[in-house]
Amino acid sequence: MNALSLVRKWRKDVQNDLLPELHGHQSKAMADLSFGMTLAQHSQSGKIADAVPGEATPASVQRRVERFLDNSRIDPDKIWPQLAKSSLAGWTGGPIVLILDETPNHNDLRCMKVTLAFRKRALPLACVCYSLGEQPEPMPELVVGLLRQVAACLPDGADVTLLADRGLAWPQVVDTCEELGWHYVLRLLSQTRVRTPDGRECSAADLAPHPGACWRGEALVFKKSGWRNAAVAACWLPDSDGPWLLVSDRDDGPRLFRRYSKRVWTEELFKDEKSSGFHWNESHVTDPVHAARLVLLIALATYLTMAVGVKVIRAGMRRFLETNRQRKLSYFTIGIRWVRFCLNHDRSLPDNLTPVPI
Repeated sequence: MNALSLVRKWRKDVQNDLLPELHGHQSKAMADLSFGMTLAQHSQSGKIADAVPGEATPASVQRRVERFLDNSRIDPDKIWPQLAKSSLAGWTGGPIVLILDETPNHNDLRCMKVTLAFRKRALPLACVCYSLGEQPEPMPELVVGLLRQVAACLPDGADVTLLADRGLAWPQVVDTCEELGWHYVLRLLSQTRVRTPDGRECSAADLAPHPGACWRGEALVFKKSGWRNAAVAACWLPDSDGPWLLVSDRDDGPRLFRRYSKRVWTEELFKDEKSSGFHWNESHVTDPVHAARLVLLIALATYLTMAVGVKVIRAGMRRFLETNRQRKLSYFTIGIRWVRFCLNHDRSLPDNLTPVPI
């Protein structure tokens, strides 16, 4: 199958399945540019331009990329909910793990994301880009707004657990999870104040002060903001630099640490977006408004590669891409390789490219 046939297939999937409410011209542009990004494995406009299929010259396509990033009619705040609803539609009634995290790009540009844990990676559901110290609103309000935005896109009966690292384990996040009916597992800062059932008040780190020490149970946390009752687990593994300090709505002991371990999946997503995938850090896009649109394209390219990777493995076609009996390549890498394989070996893309759980 030639390149134009492949990109037409992707346009159809974006328009019908991922962004059905988006205007046709905008949907087509996002499909074309995200497909070119996947082939180029880069988010720099010139490299995308070299890879987008069609009769237009690279110079013309590069101008198209730059116009897209500067197009005020492309509103990420309206597009993200469409993408989130489409990707979450298949999770009705099932467990959903969401990850809240921030990733930097260049010296000042930051991107706060809520992602869906998926296949040891994460799929972006909501995002805000900003310069360091110049957020559109105070950070707690920004984060709470993202969580509520994703909550409005969830299917009925979803059993949601939110994971977040130390810098985002705020009382406001706990309060929002309780308001939304979500479970949560957050990693506490070492200095967070804790009051144990026996009346002892200490820092969270003092619950596990040395390697091998562990503590878990109900406790009060967040003294400065008014105590919140929660389950706390602290454990300093012998091979760790310091204790793991978790707060949750469920006192599940060691299972809390297994649940929290999925937070690193979003770190794998950030690698896919940067060094091992689309090289967002080399895009030269530093303006937060332009970056917000570029991140949308990266998200679509991520959806394409993850969906293709899942379909290829389900169909038993991994053998065309690697010789090992045991899979060593990620779904993301398999997806990218299959798209390029289709281009070079007259193969077609799988149908219905929407990542869904098994």
